[in-house]
Amino acid sequence: MLRRPEWAFSIREAARMTAFARTRSGLLELEFEQRKGRTVLMRDVQKAPLMIVRPFELPCGTLSVFIVNPTGGFLGGDQAEIRVRVGPGARALLLTQSATRVQPSPSGLDAVQNIKFSVAAGGRLEYYPERTIPFAGSHFRQTLRADLETGAEFGLTETLTTGRVAMGERLQFGRYRSSTALWQAGKRVFLERVDVQPDAHDLMAPGVLAGQDYSASGVWIGSAEAGEMPHFPAVPGRLASGRTARGAVWLRALAASGPELDAAITQAREQLRQELFGAPKLEIRR
Repeated sequence: MLRRPEWAFSIREAARMTAFARTRSGLLELEFEQRKGRTVLMRDVQKAPLMIVRPFELPCGTLSVFIVNPTGGFLGGDQAEIRVRVGPGARALLLTQSATRVQPSPSGLDAVQNIKFSVAAGGRLEYYPERTIPFAGSHFRQTLRADLETGAEFGLTETLTTGRVAMGERLQFGRYRSSTALWQAGKRVFLERVDVQPDAHDLMAPGVLAGQDYSASGVWIGSAEAGEMPHFPAVPGRLASGRTARGAVWLRALAASGPELDAAITQAREQLRQELFGAPKLEIRR
């Protein structure tokens, strides 16, 4: 019987591993400006797997843009970068078309997303993505930095689930890391770091997830100081809110049900938008 030399198997195995190790580098660069009293998208750079759907102007005058990843999610080793600049007087709303799905990473490599926002005085940027779902065996790392001039307005909410709960994948991902920082006029006004490692900690313990499968966080900063903290709706889990020393309003919530948490966070978001921005309710078109 003829036998293949060992080097033949080595080459085949190397090719197979190289194929699995392929990664993607996505880029999305957007610039919004005010022209004749309306917000327009002046710059639009897209590199797959990051894309956008055509902008829509909402009844309130805000320009809404949906971010799309048509590939079905992030893979281990993927690198995605989002850069957004909002000029004076412009109003921009960034949404995602669907949940962010972080696929399994057999190699153990992180799927990485870096987000950089810049908002000029008198401008407003809001970023309300759909929830992040880390699949079993996935690794994800995100950094978000927003640089705001004095008089700029900013809003952000993010929701994380413990996995594909309905499929029995609760807390089976490898690691989830997130860092969010807001700077205004060269001073840091807000910082949040999250590092979730299911194998290293009892995440369902009291004081952590407390048995809940859905968590949300949000932060807003307006062009004027807010008054008293508004009364937020009851969340079927736990909710906490407050204000940083430099005026950013933050919100945290936990719940067992995703839709119930989403509804409560949306209501709280609209209350804060009205108080901090003096803005009407968002009428989002999907």
